[in-house]
Amino acid sequence: MAKYTHDLIVIGAGSGGLGAAGFGGAIGLNVALIDKTVHDYGGECLNYGCVPSKALLHVAAQFAGAREATRFGLETSGKADFAKVMDWIHERQDIIRRQESPEHLRREYGLECIVGEAMLTGRREVTVGYRKLTAPRIVLATGSRPRHLKVPGADRVKQYDNESVFSELDTLPDQLLIVGGGPNSCEMAQAFARLGSTVTLITRGERLLEKDPAAAARVLADKLESEGVTIRYQTEIRRFRDAHTAELSHDGLPEGDQAFSHVVVAIGREVRTAGLGLELAGVHTKDGRIVTDAYYRTTNKSIYTVGDAYGHEMFSHGAEKHNTDLWTNLLSPVDRKHKLTNFSWVTFTDPEVATFGLTPEQLEARGTDYETVEQSFAHDDRAVAADYREGVLILYLSKSAFGGSKVLGGTMVAPGAGEMVQELLLLHQLDHGYDTLTNKIYAYPVGSRINQKPARDRAQRRLLSDLAKRALQFAYRLQNR
Repeated sequence: MAKYTHDLIVIGAGSGGLGAAGFGGAIGLNVALIDKTVHDYGGECLNYGCVPSKALLHVAAQFAGAREATRFGLETSGKADFAKVMDWIHERQDIIRRQESPEHLRREYGLECIVGEAMLTGRREVTVGYRKLTAPRIVLATGSRPRHLKVPGADRVKQYDNESVFSELDTLPDQLLIVGGGPNSCEMAQAFARLGSTVTLITRGERLLEKDPAAAARVLADKLESEGVTIRYQTEIRRFRDAHTAELSHDGLPEGDQAFSHVVVAIGREVRTAGLGLELAGVHTKDGRIVTDAYYRTTNKSIYTVGDAYGHEMFSHGAEKHNTDLWTNLLSPVDRKHKLTNFSWVTFTDPEVATFGLTPEQLEARGTDYETVEQSFAHDDRAVAADYREGVLILYLSKSAFGGSKVLGGTMVAPGAGEMVQELLLLHQLDHGYDTLTNKIYAYPVGSRINQKPARDRAQRRLLSDLAKRALQFAYRLQNR
């Protein structure tokens, strides 16, 4: 039997690497976890992604609440002190960082946490500095990086992204130009507008949030525009004239210039492949990605990828899903294939946009017959009281002639939607009927009562059919003669 320095080597200490290494350490394996610097432990989510962006949104919500209260007599004015905002965000990061530091991981999971540049130097070998490590299995959790615009004049402009916004931006932008129409763009647009920036968002798409339903995107777009964000669709930057002027095009035709003090680019991410020694380990790449099969194996079957390195579901909870599958495969003779059935994602704007389960595209690709149910919040008591009547719940239900439909997927737009859809996602994951919610008693008037409304409406329609009414009338009269 070959002798190795470790049972498992994990390169990258972000969400994917922490999950892969942490479970290995928890079951008593000798695991090496490697990242470039101590600060890199925690990865994208802690340092530049989920944690700072949600902290920024929290602060921005305080400003929005204060402005909303002016209609009830509160007087307020001014913009955010951006230095104080960033100090608060960094404090939140530091609190979480304590649980993801090398010291904590060594103490809690028994990991050997190594700081340094890791390179694959053999099929089962990793070199860090002058040290060579070996293991029967190696996991690449090396993450991704933001894409930048490559247009004429791009070298004249400081392109901020989700990383540099939280590490380099030190003043509140006066005129902020945001490029991209996805979740990150929408969150940034709303946050900075609430803090006091003049925000213009441009997207080459015909709408925002192209992976969510159009009806959901419309609700969010209306909200952003009501808060002063200018949204320009089918619009791209043709070139930068100078450090503060962009020449735009609309639907391929010249559109004029857009002035800005700062530009944030959120047009997607690309997997990190350079400098890892992939070719030395027989790990192939294609189209800028690490070639990985549905079982998380690279072309070197001893090396796996998880998290952003896998190239799918570039979310922290995507890495969690990958690790659940990966460890099943590493511990079981029956491999678990990557499937995207019970996944969800949330855009943490106000209102939130939460999508879960299977999308119409996935259902149609599977040949699944389904029906779409759209439930407005316009007459929901909690929505009326808390002023979010523009919300919407969209559900995809299996078709059934006798009731018993299953929840296949859906989207909700509402404050706290990411929390409220969780019971729907659980119904989907457990393959329980949607009618399960019909007789559930919710504390009045919790927001999640909206989940029950379509189920009760459907039950009532069945109950009040002519045949059902006659049967019920007969039962009543028989019991109460």
